[in-house]
Amino acid sequence: MLRKIISLIPGDLLVTLYKRVPFNRLKNWIVYRAQHRFLASVLGVITDQEGNILLLNHVYRSEPWGMPGGWMELEQPEQAMKRELLEETGLQVEITGIARALYGQKPTRIDLILRGTLKGGEFKPSAEISEICLCKPGDWPAGMPESQKRLIKSVLDKDR
Repeated sequence: MLRKIISLIPGDLLVTLYKRVPFNRLKNWIVYRAQHRFLASVLGVITDQEGNILLLNHVYRSEPWGMPGGWMELEQPEQAMKRELLEETGLQVEITGIARALYGQKPTRIDLILRGTLKGGEFKPSAEISEICLCKPGDWPAGMPESQKRLIKSVLDKDR
C-alpha cells in the first residue's frame, strides 16, 4: 500500500524530501517499506578434476536432478555456495568465480551462477538431497530440467 502511494509522488520531490526531513529512522523505515523486495540465490556449476559436473537429486522437486544451490543468508555468494553444499551433501567446494547473474520470478529473485571445483568431503544424504552424480557434460540423468542443461552448457562454453 505504501509503495503505491509513494509511486504517485514525483521522484525529484521524493529526493528533496529525503534530503531535508531530519528523522533518519522514519525516513529509512519508509524507504524500506516502499522498496520492491527480492531474494538472492546461488547455483553452482561445480566440476571434479576430470571435468564431470556435480548434480544433486533434490527430493522435493518434480524434476529432481539439478545443480547445487540455495538461498543466500546475508553472506557473500561464495560462502553461500560452500555452506549450502556442506549442509546438504557434506561435500566441500572451492569457488573460482561468478559466471552469470540471472533474474528470475516465482519468487522474484536474482540467481548468481558460480563456477567451482569439488575439493573433498564425503557425501551424506540429507532431508533435501538423496544422492549425487558426477556426469560428463551432455550426459544428463533423467529428470533434469532443460533450463539447467542449457545454463550449464552456456557456462561451460564461456569457459572455453
